[in-house]
Amino acid sequence: MQSLIVTGGLAILAGSFVLAWFTGGRQRYLMLFAIALLTVDAAFIGMFLRPYVPDNIALPFSNMAFIAAQLTFGESLLQRRGKSFGRTFIIGMFVLLSAVYVVLYLTSTIEIRTAGINIGLIVIFVVTLKHIWIRRDDTIHDKLIFWTFITLGLMHTIRTAGVFFNQDIANPQSVFWGFLQLYILLLAMILTLELLASHFVERLETANTLRDRDHLTGVLNRAGFERAVGAIYAGRTRVMVSLVLIDIDEFKAINDALGHPVGDAVLRRVGAVLIDQSRAGDIVGRIGGDEFAILAIDLGAEGAGALGERIRRRLDEDASAGQGRQLSARCSVGAATINIERGYETLYAAADAALYEAKRLGRNRVVSGAADSGRDTEQGAGRVVPFVSERRRTDI
Repeated sequence: MQSLIVTGGLAILAGSFVLAWFTGGRQRYLMLFAIALLTVDAAFIGMFLRPYVPDNIALPFSNMAFIAAQLTFGESLLQRRGKSFGRTFIIGMFVLLSAVYVVLYLTSTIEIRTAGINIGLIVIFVVTLKHIWIRRDDTIHDKLIFWTFITLGLMHTIRTAGVFFNQDIANPQSVFWGFLQLYILLLAMILTLELLASHFVERLETANTLRDRDHLTGVLNRAGFERAVGAIYAGRTRVMVSLVLIDIDEFKAINDALGHPVGDAVLRRVGAVLIDQSRAGDIVGRIGGDEFAILAIDLGAEGAGALGERIRRRLDEDASAGQGRQLSARCSVGAATINIERGYETLYAAADAALYEAKRLGRNRVVSGAADSGRDTEQGAGRVVPFVSERRRTDI
């Protein structure tokens, strides 16, 4: 009965990883982990068949299966981290440990064979551990997987040391061996739940990223930008927040004259410039057909104006240098900076008024202002105090 529980449980867990592989983008580490579980299952089946199969067949088969399972399991954890043992290491370790076991099987006692094979498995464990060592920024799932893996490695170490003090430990019919089977099944269940939970959390995060991303420009779309802004406003007080609005000048004329493929190239170029010029923590989004926005914390009014000017100058230099018609676009920029407690609507209205002023003054310029600290107008914006960037001679 115990044998059926162990083998059946491992097979069910392996099936869950196969299912996750089919439904989760067919990530290779999921299938490798399923193969590792099935290989452990095969090793246990070989041990259970010892009463019916000669030892010179059952024991080498089971131990080689354990070696293959350990290598496959380690490789799956490494591939989850974007790493790999490499084919040479995997084949070399399997051949070496299998040869060592065969030699020990022919020349030594069961205790020495058990210790020898477990020492080999510990070597694989240590190499794997080196590559998946946890970092501070790892998720809780990564840390749980790491510590469960350490527990699994300690099991090999304890069993190896115990063989020299109690020969019964090496006997597959012993109480210890029965406990070992159930313990491995328990660890496999824990690791399965941790890996599957981590996998589905990553899938959800990927889906959210795709949902919030503008696929043409690489920045956030309007919905994603608004969600990110909401998160900023929900978690901070007493800080200055800046909004920089960027509008491509005469974008409709570009589309009409040169076609939508060129218009798309212009949008991609603007998105790339915004990502390049903004800071790591800034929120960059495309909030309209030809309108972009950057929300920044603690940038200051001067910093917001300088950011807008850097963006305007980069696009202006591209257009002035004639780097292909797809890059020939200029922009108008409006920026505003206020205390975050005054609300996003007030900030947006002030930046939008600054952008309107930049267009009214002839486009291809930056107007940087701040909502007045006095009473807001009915539209929600205060007085805009403009700073107008100097235009290059080529703009005139």
